[in-house]
Amino acid sequence: MLAGILTVTEMALRIFWRDKHALFWGIAFPLMLMGLIGTVFSDMDNLVLRTAVVIPDGGNPLSQGMLAALEDVRALEVVVEDEATALAALRRGDRSLVVVLPGDEATAALAGGGTSAPVPVRVYYDEARMQVAQAGLAIVNGIVHDINQRVTGRADVLAVEAAGVAAEQLSMFDFLLPGILAMGLMQSGLMGVSAVITAYRERLLLKRVLATPFPPAAFLAGLILRFTITNVIQGLIIVLVGVLVFGARVVGSYVHLLFLVLVGSVVFLTIGFAISTVSRTAEAANTMGSAVAFPMMFLSGTFWPRELIPQSLQPLIDVLPLTPLVEAMRAVVTQGESLAAHAAGLLYLGAWAVAAAVVAVRRFRWE
Repeated sequence: MLAGILTVTEMALRIFWRDKHALFWGIAFPLMLMGLIGTVFSDMDNLVLRTAVVIPDGGNPLSQGMLAALEDVRALEVVVEDEATALAALRRGDRSLVVVLPGDEATAALAGGGTSAPVPVRVYYDEARMQVAQAGLAIVNGIVHDINQRVTGRADVLAVEAAGVAAEQLSMFDFLLPGILAMGLMQSGLMGVSAVITAYRERLLLKRVLATPFPPAAFLAGLILRFTITNVIQGLIIVLVGVLVFGARVVGSYVHLLFLVLVGSVVFLTIGFAISTVSRTAEAANTMGSAVAFPMMFLSGTFWPRELIPQSLQPLIDVLPLTPLVEAMRAVVTQGESLAAHAAGLLYLGAWAVAAAVVAVRRFRWE
């Protein structure tokens, strides 16, 4: 049985290396896309000026006014968070600024009639992104000055107190690498295995397998092993090019990343098998695979943060199987998180694999 599986795997690999179309979509296309994006955006180290605002317990009219003023600035994307969460996100590179608004001490300063010291508006920024920090600090300074002059009538009630935080430097390509890697796995399953199985059926190759003493299960297992091997090779090439050519960093474990590659490969290969059961021709399989793949390619956070996608589409993003794979890979690559932190997403991927396998088994045809 094992010898038969390895024989089929070897045969399928030989066919793969001779198939220019499969080589292009499986390896060349992800590399070309990565090269294009890396060349254009290699100097960009910030995606959006995202600002966390910390509101004091209970709030006060002054802090609420400052929050409203910050939210009115089009250059800022304001997120209200507690201070510990905001600073942790800043250190990871997920925030550009953290603005801690004053509490009751600001009200006391107003009531003091000019006798008290200015109340600090603490602003934390990423020391590794000084250009972004300077732009953000200028905006906050302008708002504070405006509030001092127009709201309080004094020039010294509030004062900006800036402090740098050593955060992890996240380049554009650090962000893109996991997305491109996950996208390659998706394409291999949805537009690779589905077209191959359909083409084998169309050429009556599967029917001939049934006419031989060779175990049909071994034949299918060999095909799965072939695609798994090529997916690992493809992932290795993408990571090596990203790290060695474009200077991307992998903060987390390469073993965890390999595990995610294997999980993603199994999930999308299974979905590809399911697609092949409803496609009569290889062209139809490619078309159907593309129809499923392209929405995920642009909505699952492959090329940009999902926060930039309209709120109306967020529920759709949550159900796409590529989303948890991209998020887990990006967390491992850019933040060094463990797989345990993404157990729910991995279980969701497993549910997709099981559902697709049930469809594939029930509908699979050898001719």
